[in-house]
Amino acid sequence: MHYDSFFNLLWEDYVKIAPQARQIHDLFTRKGEQVFNDHVAFRTFSNSPIDLLKLEPVIFDMGYTCQQHYHFEKKKLMARSYSHRDPLAPKIFLSELQRHLLSAESQQILANVVAQISTNAVTGPETFAHGLFWNPVSFADYSHLSSESEYAAWLTCMGLRVNHFTVCLNHLKNLTSMEKVIALLEENGFAINQVGGAIKGVPADLLVQASTLADQIEVTFGCGHTTTVPSCFYEFAKRYKNAEGKLFDGFITNNADKIFESTHRA
Repeated sequence: MHYDSFFNLLWEDYVKIAPQARQIHDLFTRKGEQVFNDHVAFRTFSNSPIDLLKLEPVIFDMGYTCQQHYHFEKKKLMARSYSHRDPLAPKIFLSELQRHLLSAESQQILANVVAQISTNAVTGPETFAHGLFWNPVSFADYSHLSSESEYAAWLTCMGLRVNHFTVCLNHLKNLTSMEKVIALLEENGFAINQVGGAIKGVPADLLVQASTLADQIEVTFGCGHTTTVPSCFYEFAKRYKNAEGKLFDGFITNNADKIFESTHRA
């Protein structure tokens, strides 16, 4: 699959559960902007049929190479980023929850989830928009996971699908600063992730980011209980050139750590 078709597939699944993304995209378009995607992100479970090492070959087959490795100690995550030989192709950020670092109870809940995933679950690019590979967990299990790892709780509800798209400010004509973007979003009623401040990073880091808070969707759990949970959010990134004049192509762990919290429950 060509990467264009891959991102189109992801976008159609994404806006179904994150309608704000289409609204913001259309808002930017009405302002005369052409929206380019900087990167997308995915979440998955370690030591599973859909773990990072099993998903990675699909990314490679679309022409991507591994760019950098990341470690989020407090959130118990490992991650890798991928870039394409075509500089206009969006980057990919794939993170993985280290299940063995959670409490015994959370490990058992997730072991039951992972046990339901087929050993040949990864079939191609469409795997990244599959959603749940398991039956819905109970609300009690979801609540327990939320108390320890919002990432784990989100993943058990949303499954394997794109977590967010990211508008690249470098391609915008008028909304060229993060301050302008945030002001426009707030004027139009979109809530901004304020963890660590609305703007994550400074130009000296070579990457500045911001994000909305995730939309809320109604989910029915395995026990029959129905409630709203965070789905997906929209991110915004501006990249800067390094001392050699090359545009920074990676990610900043401290920024990403705060962006993860866009899907935390209020």
